[in-house]
Formats: sequence, structure tokens, C-alpha cells
Amino acid sequence: MQDKPTNLPQTQANGEQLKPITQVVLERRATNQFLPDEVPEEYLNAILRLGAQAPSGYNLQPWRFIVVRDAENRKRLQSAAFNQAKVAQAPVVIIAIGMKEEWKRTADEVFREGAERGAGDPATWEKSRDGAFKFLDNMQSMPVWVHRHTMIAYTTMMLAAEAYGFDTAPMEGFDPAAVKREFGIPEEAEVCALLAIGRGQEPEKAYPGRLPLNRIVFSERYGTEWQEK
Repeated sequence: MQDKPTNLPQTQANGEQLKPITQVVLERRATNQFLPDEVPEEYLNAILRLGAQAPSGYNLQPWRFIVVRDAENRKRLQSAAFNQAKVAQAPVVIIAIGMKEEWKRTADEVFREGAERGAGDPATWEKSRDGAFKFLDNMQSMPVWVHRHTMIAYTTMMLAAEAYGFDTAPMEGFDPAAVKREFGIPEEAEVCALLAIGRGQEPEKAYPGRLPLNRIVFSERYGTEWQEK
């Protein structure tokens, strides 16, 4: 287990200030075409480190990520992703994977070290672990559970990339079996999504609009309209 990262870049790669969270959320757009410019190692590691800080149930972190940068490997991934050009164009594509069994093998480390760090009781960490196992053993859909948590980390990476001035393309269009086969991904894994990161070669897409809050948010119970004041 590692401590929080402390040596993250404090500016964008071009020297500009980091974007604040409101600007990140409002300006992010999916990019369809990328320039070949590399993502500097320092910034790629920062994006990955920030994604790894995402919350997960019981801190079990059931996610794994494959960073694909080699041009030939990106072409192989492109073939498994319905030949989307951006997969081969972007200098970095991350394969986000949810592990249905791997978290069990790291649970002792997570609960024991978490307790030692003050996030639990060192005398009862095994009881806490057993409670988590009991809850998750009764989980009717483990694929849903690992997708749920992996996508939190994935989204954190996407927003971190935007804060550092990079463009991204989240993708759900791919053949999971082909991705597994091409990249040696274990059978237990769920391939959740792909994330291309780089510099867009086109102007950002126009903002398409969003449904108003009073149609997607309810007050106290479903169907009771939220009154935005």
C-alpha cells in the first residue's frame, strides 16, 4: 500500500495553470481525432496516480489498467474496437478492467494496512474483512459491482487529464473478448472501457446541451420535481 502522491505536476505541460474543477467539467469534450504528440511521462504518471486515489467499496480497488502506447499494440486494440481511428491515433489508450476475483487476493493487505494507518481498528481488521466478504458473496451481480467502482477511477483519470490540458475520448465500443485475447487479460476480468489521451487535432465539439435538472433530479422521491432556486 502506498501513501498519497505528493510530487504531482502543479502546472499543465505548457506551463499554464491547472484548470479548476468547474472548468474541467464544463470544458471536457470527447475527441475523435488526435495529434501524434506524446503525453509526457510525468503527466501520464500523474493521471494514473490520481485515478488510483478514487474511492471504492471497502477500499478494495477492484480495478486494473493497461496503458497502451506502442503503435503496433494500438493498431491491435483498434481492430478490437471496431476500427475506430482515434484508438490508433492517440499516443495513449488506457484499457480499464474490473477484476471479479483479484480483490480477494489483496483484501488482507488492504484491511490490515488500512487499520495500521488509522483507517480501522488493528485488533479487529479481520472481522471487518470477513464482513466485507459476506456482503460481497451475496452480491447478485459481481460484474456490475466491479464496473461501478472501476468507472469511478476511470472518470477520475479522464478529468485529471483534462485538468492537465490533455484531450480524451472515452469509449465503450469494442469487443471485450477480442481485447482480452489480444492483451492477455484474465478470464475473470470485465473489460469496462477504453480511454484515449492526447492532443486533439480538431476544434472542440460544440456543446450539445444537457437535460434540465427538473427532468433528471427529484426531491425526496422519484417523480417529485426538483425545484432549482
